Amino acid sequence: MSSGSIAVPTPKKRRTYVRELQESESVPGKCLFPTLPLELLAEILIQTNSPRDVLSVARTSKLLCSTLVCNPAADFIWRTVRKNCLPHPLPDPTPNFSEAAYAAFVYDGGPCDGCKEDTKEFYASFATRFRLCRNSRCRTGVRKHFMDVTTIFKGRAREEIWVPYVESTHCFDPNLDSTWPENPTILMKKSDWERFRAEYAAFSALSPLPSEGLRKACTDQIAKFPKVMELAVALQKWKSTYVTMHSTIKTKNEQWARALAAQEGWNDHDLLNSQSYGSLHRHKNHVLEEVTLRDFLPMKPLIEAQLLKIQTHRQNQENEASYRQRRNDVEQYYNRLRSAGTVVPSLYEFRKLSVMTTMQGSVTGSRPNSNGLAKDMKNSALVAELVAADLKTWMASAREKLSELLGFPKWRSASKTKLHPLDRITARFMCQGCGKVAKRYEKERCLDFAGVCAHECPSNNKKDRKQVDWSVDRFVKDDKASNAVARLLTLVGITDEDTSACNTVKVLGARIRCLSCEHAFIIMDFPTLIGHSHRHDNMQMAILPEGEGPEYPFEAGLSARLMNMGSKPQKLRSEPNYRCRHCIPASKSADAGIDGEGQVSTEESIAKESHTEDSQTGNRQRNRKSKLRSMNFNALRSHLKEVHKIEMVSDEDFFVQTPAK
Repeated sequence: MSSGSIAVPTPKKRRTYVRELQESESVPGKCLFPTLPLELLAEILIQTNSPRDVLSVARTSKLLCSTLVCNPAADFIWRTVRKNCLPHPLPDPTPNFSEAAYAAFVYDGGPCDGCKEDTKEFYASFATRFRLCRNSRCRTGVRKHFMDVTTIFKGRAREEIWVPYVESTHCFDPNLDSTWPENPTILMKKSDWERFRAEYAAFSALSPLPSEGLRKACTDQIAKFPKVMELAVALQKWKSTYVTMHSTIKTKNEQWARALAAQEGWNDHDLLNSQSYGSLHRHKNHVLEEVTLRDFLPMKPLIEAQLLKIQTHRQNQENEASYRQRRNDVEQYYNRLRSAGTVVPSLYEFRKLSVMTTMQGSVTGSRPNSNGLAKDMKNSALVAELVAADLKTWMASAREKLSELLGFPKWRSASKTKLHPLDRITARFMCQGCGKVAKRYEKERCLDFAGVCAHECPSNNKKDRKQVDWSVDRFVKDDKASNAVARLLTLVGITDEDTSACNTVKVLGARIRCLSCEHAFIIMDFPTLIGHSHRHDNMQMAILPEGEGPEYPFEAGLSARLMNMGSKPQKLRSEPNYRCRHCIPASKSADAGIDGEGQVSTEESIAKESHTEDSQTGNRQRNRKSKLRSMNFNALRSHLKEVHKIEMVSDEDFFVQTPAK
């Protein structure tokens, strides 16, 4: 290039991407079968000797479907396989069938015409395309699906019917074998009969005469009808032979499997249910071939390993069932002890006792016989003594620690009339770990000694729900409840050491009035008193004389019944018959006072009702809105929570006012 010339930039060449075909061997997991030439594919499929297998291969992918079904060049594969299939060649199809459609017609399953459930059975009648499953109820009720028109045509069926009907009596009755055209019985599906009757009436009418098109169409169908029925009869005979051969092959293979199991020392049921041999057995039955030693020997090591796995699994199931039974026996024994009034720990802790651990055993360890375990635990005096000793040992440290909480460390007494501090009604505890109580203590909201022993703290992790180990250090004394009970005993005139203290306070019934609830006349029984004491720091109370009390009496257990699940409690909760006791002033509930110790005098009640002017004004405003209002239970709960700051509704907080009729 000369120095004076201008350099022209070379135009960029367009980049072309050449898609390099990778070697098929380098592509992991790629299936080469669909890419085979048709000749090789034919050589493989012809060896199957079953159109059903070719049909299955054609349904594996769109490519194979296009190659085998939509390609006329592949018809020779279907024909060759059809002629070589077992038990003998299939009859040639009628011209309306392609080879693939014919194979699907013969081998495919479908819904049962009786119960509508899918089944893999052949057609019971190929002519009517009626299918039945193996359910005996479907086979016994088959007549209701057909119409017997034998008497209508009176021997003229072959010349006048063009709709296929049942080709053989063998279709539904194996004892009969009369086929078309010798079969005199004409059974036609009811749906086909309704359609055929209308067409036949028009075809055979004399006035007006049928149209030329209808006459030609019906005449053509009548001409084709014998070929359709001949094919159906041939297929029925082929199916009968197939079913017989399949039953024979299946019986022989099962006998061979039992002989093999006996020779090898195996369980024949396990052998047939093993993954490897079971698959081989079912495959051989499917293709109508017998299992041979040549098929078995290469699989023997694998079958041995699978049988060992089955035996281990069965043994584990038996061990788990035995262990589960023993645990159930221990739980029943535990429930009997609780029903008898024995103080026992929670079931989780009870299982940890040495005698219970021995009797339960474990899944993989020692396994005592579980068949007689429940009977031995119920009748054996030795078991009862061992359990009592274990319980005494378990409770010893708990009783010592709890006695210290009550202020009686290492308590001992020679008197038989004085109760142990833990057995007294003033012995009340709370769990500082969870703060919850069992259902039987919901009213009291604290625990006695038996409740402490049986207490179970819920797991913090709701997914695994692992039990929390019991520990006496979780419990503290419930001072409010203990002080309230002690104050009540003082009013009654007895001490908590007295063995009759519990019965004495229960006899009082609903004659205990809370003086700490100054705004209302609140009465209760003894169990309710224990729960109510938690609302006050220092609960004051009085005992009412018999026959005196508010206008609406106290009803024990009412709140628990209303809080239960079910339709009846739900209906009761929806009724607006409940009123709040806290909204009724004490002056309107008690007009006269009570004298003596533990009794409220007239002057004392008047003094307690004299509040400051601001308090009276606030009460009047609140009572205008809610004092005399009846409400349903859910509204009552919201009212108590919002107005009176009561979170948990109890029996003393409300009463039922039945509406006047």
